[in-house]
Amino acid sequence: MKLFLSGATGLVGRSILPILKKNHPERAIVALVRRESQASALNAQGVETVIGDLKQPRLGLSESAYADLRGSVTEILHSAASVEFDLPLEESREINVGGAQRMLELARSCPRLRKFGHVSTTYVNGFREGVYDEAPMAPGQQFCNAYQQSKFEAECLVEQAMRALPAAIYRVPALLADSEDGVVSQWGYIHHLFRMLPVTELPVMPGDPDIPVDLMPADWVAAALAHIFDFRFTSGSYRHLCLGPDGTMPLQEFISHACGIIESHPTYPAGKSVRVPKMVSVAEYDEFVKNCPDRVQRFSAAMVGRHVRLMGTRQVYLNTKTRADLEDSGLRFPVLRKFLEKTLVYCLDNSWGRQAAS
Repeated sequence: MKLFLSGATGLVGRSILPILKKNHPERAIVALVRRESQASALNAQGVETVIGDLKQPRLGLSESAYADLRGSVTEILHSAASVEFDLPLEESREINVGGAQRMLELARSCPRLRKFGHVSTTYVNGFREGVYDEAPMAPGQQFCNAYQQSKFEAECLVEQAMRALPAAIYRVPALLADSEDGVVSQWGYIHHLFRMLPVTELPVMPGDPDIPVDLMPADWVAAALAHIFDFRFTSGSYRHLCLGPDGTMPLQEFISHACGIIESHPTYPAGKSVRVPKMVSVAEYDEFVKNCPDRVQRFSAAMVGRHVRLMGTRQVYLNTKTRADLEDSGLRFPVLRKFLEKTLVYCLDNSWGRQAAS
């Protein structure tokens, strides 16, 4: 057994790597990395590495290194991606779509390949509202940003490849922190939203008070993904590694709970309440941004809108098949209210990442 892993130094990859090693100690793992420093750190953990680049033909590898992978790899897990929302579409495509294409090219050339796992996102639906099963997503939607569009297009490539390859797609929502201690390893839009709440002067924000909020802890997703990939792999399948409708919170309740945690923290002024902007529809928010007379406020509103527009779009992701796959894993689905509190306390204790980075 030999597993080829991309994204080993990313948020999901670095959490899943030790679990994959534990699941099958006899399996060799080869990680694709971009820098020598990353290779050295992984080599110290007993992981073989190759230095390459998803954006380059043949993954930026030499002919001999690529040929060695083709002849020996039995499993591929592709978790590398750019998660930046503000990149131009072509740059996101170069990494997310081009990277998936090159990993699939390798997979097609591996005669011993038994499985190919592609890590995607639950946000591939863009602005389309509805209830979504663990199945292919229909084309034709509008997207919030280049990240979502490029991940949808990457899924389309994997879906086409499923006709000839043993492939599966694993969709993951926004990852908040680790479930046990609330440690944030990668700061994203949701953390910046919380940081903005106590200081923003914006009168409105895009949001529907009743939409379900579905976020997950990174360590739980890694454990669930490793279990399904290693022990419940099904070719042609889609899985939603999310809370599902039974574990979500309405947006209004979610924000109110977050504000209560912020207000009770020792770093927040005693007796002061967090002022939450009024929630309005995406169309109303766009109209506000367009007509806002204050240039600084208009810039701030536009930036916020790019990151949190989905909070005004009602989407429910079912995870019935995922729950069935995890029945014998020993994993209990996390409680959003609990790990939200741990996350915010960590953020506040560490001045929203400044202390953690120092």
